[in-house]
Amino acid sequence: KVSRSHVTDSLIAEGSVIVESEISNSVIGIRSFIDRRTHIDRTVIVGADYFRWEDSDLRNRSDGPAFPGIGQETQVANAIVDRNASIGNRCIVTNTRGIQEGEGPGFYIRDGIVVVLKNAEIRDGTVI
Repeated sequence: KVSRSHVTDSLIAEGSVIVESEISNSVIGIRSFIDRRTHIDRTVIVGADYFRWEDSDLRNRSDGPAFPGIGQETQVANAIVDRNASIGNRCIVTNTRGIQEGEGPGFYIRDGIVVVLKNAEIRDGTVI
């Protein structure tokens, strides 16, 4: 479901929900959720094993966060977001300092590309 969004040169898998966002040059995996006013560019989002709105008692959840997907007003560029990852609201995931190799809670930077780890939770307002 793509609602009031602008998508260019991208692939979107089934079960994904994109609301009022801009996606370009990216691959959006199965059951991905991208919230309002979010910008995704040159990014691969692997997707999720479950929908974020499913009751946690009914889904077969494997150590992932309760709400996988990307929050409101977040920017993601030149990144790989692994399965079930959760990126909060108003985050910037773009390797702002141009670091070639590094790591932090829930992510690595390799060859200048940010990799958000499987089942990671990136808190609201985080800048990478």
